[in-house]
Amino acid sequence: MQHEKELVKMFLTLLEKTKTIEEQLRKISLNERNPLGDTYLDTDEVCDLLKICKRTLQKHRDEASISYIQFGGKTLYKLSDIKEVLDKNHQEAINR
Repeated sequence: MQHEKELVKMFLTLLEKTKTIEEQLRKISLNERNPLGDTYLDTDEVCDLLKICKRTLQKHRDEASISYIQFGGKTLYKLSDIKEVLDKNHQEAINR
């Protein structure tokens, strides 16, 4: 019984370390530059970055409010385009 508890504890520790490594790799992929000088994000990465669902991202594509690239059955977004859209829609706070 004690041996099984130790195995479960070891498994949970490994699972947590795997999640940490996965998060670190995701951050690296967001920061990685390609030879063209810009970072390209996939749909999941953009949704995570903007904290929106895929349907909302699709709505922005349909309304042409966000640029995207369709290539090989995959939709990609330039990080610089995402930043540009955010900057265009930035609202300054009103100081009183």
